[in-house]
Amino acid sequence: MPLIPKGAPIAVVAPCGIVDPDRFEAGLRILRAAGHDPHPYPHMQRPWRYLAGDDDHRAAQLVDALTSPRWAAVWIARGGYGLTRILDRVPFHELPRRPVLGFSDVTVLLGALHAAGAGPAIHAPVVHSLPIHDAASLDHLFALLEGRPTPALVGTPWVDGDAEGWLCGGNLCLLAATCGTPWQLDARGAVLVLEEIGEAPYRIDRMLRQLVEAGVFEGVRGVAVGELVGCRPPEGADWTLRDVVLDHLRPLGVPVVGDLPIGHGARNHAFPWGARARRGGGRLSWTTDAR
Repeated sequence: MPLIPKGAPIAVVAPCGIVDPDRFEAGLRILRAAGHDPHPYPHMQRPWRYLAGDDDHRAAQLVDALTSPRWAAVWIARGGYGLTRILDRVPFHELPRRPVLGFSDVTVLLGALHAAGAGPAIHAPVVHSLPIHDAASLDHLFALLEGRPTPALVGTPWVDGDAEGWLCGGNLCLLAATCGTPWQLDARGAVLVLEEIGEAPYRIDRMLRQLVEAGVFEGVRGVAVGELVGCRPPEGADWTLRDVVLDHLRPLGVPVVGDLPIGHGARNHAFPWGARARRGGGRLSWTTDAR
């Protein structure tokens, strides 16, 4: 059963950052070539500071896209920043069921949708990032949307062991930013995915510690680390970024797999929040049986 039938109308909205017009149009062309029917909202871009529009404009378009009977799915135009400013305007417990796709800043929206029983929430490339992801990522994405089997994601075992649980997660910075708010992730029983871009190792260290102290890792059954793009230690360091991450993850006593093709780089394989996941032997796989 496809998540989004080909030809079904998809709302495209920009509740976060400003899109580059050429790259955004290239992303739309990729969707159309795959048989999908994306519809960017009129006047989607009304740049305000570093955002696609002021809070009222962005929130109104997002809520309309999530609630209007016109749409089969909602695809976020770009990540960046902005969703934490407007989450409290979304009537999560009144939303109809429809797929919502995005990543990066969209992590907080996916978490809120899943917690409210809305969605399905799909951690997937935003329209703006589709042109920079590799062919394998796009093939994986469209297979997932069409309901075809997707192969296990292959990474590197960092802490040995097997784990099963419901699948969730995304951008580390956004998961840390929601700590102490109504949107903090409850990941009990989960295989938790983490990815990041452009953060110095000491900031990765700090964000992981924040998740530990806030209790986000309590009850987690496994951790799956995607790509940490542009987060390298300084030249000449006698330690690695993996060392920093495992300072916080190894004491959890759960299996950890790293180097998975999820994140802000060329490799960004989509996954559905709530799917039944299994991590073992450096691989992450899931079935469509949702939590």
